[in-house]
This record gives sequence, structure tokens and C-alpha cells, in this order.
Amino acid sequence: MPKPQKTVFISCGQYAQEEIDLGKLACELIEEITPFKAYFAEYQATLKALSENVLSRLYESVGLIVIMHHRGKIEGRDITRASVWIEQEIAIATMMEQVLRRPLHVALFTQPGISIEGIRQQLQLNPVEFRSPEDVATHLRKILPKWREPLYVSDEELRKQVDSVYLSIAVQNGANRDLTIGMRNDSDVDVEVKSIVLWSKGKRVCTPIYPPTGQRWSVPARSNVPIQFTANDDLVLKLASIHEESPPVGMFPRIFRVDVTVELQCEILGCDRKFEETTKVQVDYRNRQIMGL
Repeated sequence: MPKPQKTVFISCGQYAQEEIDLGKLACELIEEITPFKAYFAEYQATLKALSENVLSRLYESVGLIVIMHHRGKIEGRDITRASVWIEQEIAIATMMEQVLRRPLHVALFTQPGISIEGIRQQLQLNPVEFRSPEDVATHLRKILPKWREPLYVSDEELRKQVDSVYLSIAVQNGANRDLTIGMRNDSDVDVEVKSIVLWSKGKRVCTPIYPPTGQRWSVPARSNVPIQFTANDDLVLKLASIHEESPPVGMFPRIFRVDVTVELQCEILGCDRKFEETTKVQVDYRNRQIMGL
């Protein structure tokens, strides 16, 4: 199935017909020049409509075009305001970028004389003053060809990338508390291992093991990486105990084979993901060694 087309949010006054026409012109240019579709925000009469339409559309957008018209002067002060509604949409977009890490392509147009108020006082948006609709159209034709790709990956796309990662895990060798496991990352995304736990017969062989202080266990894309760690428990003795293979006193120690499940808690593109793989190992009880098979 084709991917849904992404949206550029148009925030423009609709008090007069010329304002509506300018918003529609911006929509036409977006869909003519960029790979995105346009959403021209309309006034919503209910909170449900506001959240389901305007706010959700703004949150899902990859671009924002703001066109601010005069909305009158404050009595007794030399301040000419724009739409309070549009000021609020700018504030929401700012939160998206600075808090939610969802940066947008942005173009801001203001009629001459509009005062800088609210959160715009803290932002460097470099507004373009316009006196006619053609001023807006000319600038949009200049900048829109650069709007080819989103500046962030959406939550859904990010989850798909994380879920697409395949990590192959195998026990290589070890002795007593020390063990080396090998990991093959067949994806195009790096993986960071946050902790390792071993299981056998549904019982935990060791408590969670974390990277040593100041170190990271990274598995780059398309690579094979061994990770050597020291467990808090004697792995050979614990496996023997779990499988009741510890020999009575006076008997010759045995070599036995068991299934071990390696559980990894990982971070991929800032998201958590768990990997598990069961592999067979050979335990040499006499020499306190573990070998992958």
C-alpha cells in the first residue's frame, strides 16, 4: 500500500474573503511544488472538533505556513495584534519542535506593523512582511522547492523502523562468571544493548548485567559484534544447579548440553526493545567452561 501523504498546516486568517483566498493560494502552491498535501485550518465550533481536526492535524504535520493579518490595536497602547488563534498555533508548533523533537518546515508572513507578542518574542522566526497576496506567493515559490522531506520521523514510522531490526544472538564461550556472546545486526539501524540476562528451563541463570561504567555495548548496522561480560553469578554452577547436573562427591565430573536463552534489553533510535534467542551450549563442569554449539 502507498504511504499516506504528509501534510503542511496552513494557519491563515479567515475573517475576510481575501484572507481565505490567500490561504487557499498557499494550499495550491504546497500541492503544486512539494510532495505534501495542504491542510487549511478552519474555525471549529466544538472542543471535540478542535482536538480531532485542528490540533491533531497540526501535530501530524511536517510543515507550517503562518500568515498573520491585522486584528486591531490595543486601546491606549501602540500595539497592533494578529489573530490570537494563530499565536496559539505558533506556540503549539514551538512545543512540538523544542519539547517533542518534531521540527517543522516553517514560513511566517506578517502584515506590516504587527507587534511581536507572546512566545514569538523568544523565537527567531524571521517573518516576511507582505502587503499583497503576490508577496506571499513569490516567497513561497522561492522556498517550497526545498521542502522535499520531513525534518523528523513520525511515531508510527519510528516504531516500524525499530520493529524491523533483526538481531541474531549466539553464545560463543565462557568460564565461570565470564561469558562472550556474539550479535549480528542485519538491519540498517544501530542497536545499543542496555542489559543482558540469561535464562534456562524458565529460571534466571544470572541477574541483569549492565555495561561497565563509561562503556557502551553498541552493535552498529550490518555488523557482527562480540560482547564479553562478567556475571554476578557463577554461570557454570548455576546451570548445573538448574539442570541438576552437579555430580555427587567422588564421581567424575560430567559434560552436559543445555538450552540457554539470552535476553537483551536494547535501545534503538531512542526506543526500547527486547530481543530473545535460545541457543544450545555445552557445559564442562570439571573445567568450568561454557561453549556455544
